[in-house]
Amino acid sequence: MLLSSGISNVKRPLLELFSRYSREHKWWILFGVLTSLVAPIIGILPPYILQTAIDSVLLDNRPFALFGLRSGLFPVGQADQLYLLGGILAIIGIVSAILSWSAGWVWGRFSQEVQHKVRVDTYTKAQKLGMPFYESEQTGQIMTVLNNDVRSLNNVLGKFIGQVVSTSATIVGVTVLLFILHWEFALISLFFVPAIVLVTRYFIRRLKVEHAAVKQRIGVVNSKIENNLSGMHVIKSYTRETQERDRVASVSRGLYDKFWNVIDLRIRFQPSLNVLNTAGFTLMLVLGGIWIVEGPPLLFSEPLSEGTLVAFLVYQQRLIQPIIQTGQLIDQYYGARASAVRVLSLHDHEAREHNSENAITVDHFDGHIEFDDMSFGYRDNTVLTDVNFTANAGDFIGIVGSTGSGKSTLLKLLLRFYEPDKGEIRVDDHNIKDIKINDLRKRIGIVHQDTHLFSGTIGENLGYGAAEATEEDIKRAARLANAHDFIMEFPDGYETNVGEGGAKLSGGQRQRIALARSLVSDPDILLLDEATSHVDNETERQIQDSLETVVQDRTTFAVAHRLSTIRNADQIVVLDDGEIIEQGTHQDLINQNGKYAQLWSIHIGDNQRAEPVQQ
Repeated sequence: MLLSSGISNVKRPLLELFSRYSREHKWWILFGVLTSLVAPIIGILPPYILQTAIDSVLLDNRPFALFGLRSGLFPVGQADQLYLLGGILAIIGIVSAILSWSAGWVWGRFSQEVQHKVRVDTYTKAQKLGMPFYESEQTGQIMTVLNNDVRSLNNVLGKFIGQVVSTSATIVGVTVLLFILHWEFALISLFFVPAIVLVTRYFIRRLKVEHAAVKQRIGVVNSKIENNLSGMHVIKSYTRETQERDRVASVSRGLYDKFWNVIDLRIRFQPSLNVLNTAGFTLMLVLGGIWIVEGPPLLFSEPLSEGTLVAFLVYQQRLIQPIIQTGQLIDQYYGARASAVRVLSLHDHEAREHNSENAITVDHFDGHIEFDDMSFGYRDNTVLTDVNFTANAGDFIGIVGSTGSGKSTLLKLLLRFYEPDKGEIRVDDHNIKDIKINDLRKRIGIVHQDTHLFSGTIGENLGYGAAEATEEDIKRAARLANAHDFIMEFPDGYETNVGEGGAKLSGGQRQRIALARSLVSDPDILLLDEATSHVDNETERQIQDSLETVVQDRTTFAVAHRLSTIRNADQIVVLDDGEIIEQGTHQDLINQNGKYAQLWSIHIGDNQRAEPVQQ
């Protein structure tokens, strides 16, 4: 599976995302880079000034100079010189603070803008993907990309770029200043740096692998929890709470183990660097002290002052910290990289739903529909084979068959949720592949087998059936579906909140609202996939009465489990194992005494057994 594998062909995913979304913010980026560059350069000057204060003012063992300048403009008295140095330090602190604040504001604003756009673009892309994608990917994995992974990108965009610039500027600036101050002692001060780099490289290589594993596990946990929450009524019905708790605990333990691998690497990483840092600091202090007391050791020749040693000790801490931070930045990079890979995997996934180059625009269908030698299968599983039949404009077509015979798939193909592997589906003599997808679907109303209502009011759910539906359109459709009366029985009427997934309504009420929703746009073609599957006999009769009016002047396909729903159909198609085995009117098929007649006998028997119970 695409997201589960976390594989992308992009070699530098973060750079790719950055290049895609940075173009319209180039001036922000330029300002952010400049402020992130200048602020640390100014910030490394205080130790240099401290050296001047110690050597030229407090110990007075060298002439007073600043930045290589010896000028009569500088004060002569020690107190005045200290005031000057203190004023310069104060200015440096204020300017550095302003620049740091500016950089933080720019990078924070940039990251929020990009995060918003990435999330919206990722969701937009997800909507364009065909139904096969959603059958192969778990909802929790997709939610992880839209939430966790996009949020992870926000962290790296908001901090990472600015920190990379400032850290690089600090390392380069401090190194240059060390060699300016005392090039011989600088060589000793950098003695442990290669060891620190090697240790950092070792840990980062391992963190890269573990971060990718953590991202995958987060998706697994989210998928499991989302799946359980949506099926909580089933869990409670079968008292499976303990088993499901154990399953969640199991996948959570898998995430725990992967997270612990990352944490374990991090907690070993920092102490290892601290040991090397302390060793370097101790070496500098001892050798520097000997250098001052006994003179230059070994092959070195240049004297070392007390102020220079203090400056080196301060700079050593300033230099080691950015090096340590470089390791942390690389850790963040690989964490965000794993997220970028998953986001780009979704962005770059081929959209199955697309219009052909010469797709036509349609605003009305007569409703003449032909299935011409059409076959279809899910991957290697053949579902429909050589389907041939015609529905004339305005016909009411019933589709029956055993479970798994391809009934619902037939309707999904008409909506272009999938494309036939062979043959054609034509509407008004146009291959549906040559009709713009949105135009095709706008003129088709559908009641899905699994009724889904969105959180919101009844009116909002009904209005979902047409973009510009008026209140009159909504109520007209509700009356056609025999839903208006029960809606008005609620205190808030059409403003009644249905709850998540319509949880506050009964199955029959949800079904009638779904039927009404399909009628709001006054479609030319109506698809009913088990439209009466969740209603009682009385409600079924009401819906059937409505259908007599609803199906007039529009072509209707009705997949039915209750055969009474399609008894008066102009044509009934009987599917078995993906093939049409019978076709005709109700009476024709009864006379044939085949599969349909057998199903009808079962249906009649069920109804006769149900009557005493109802009485």
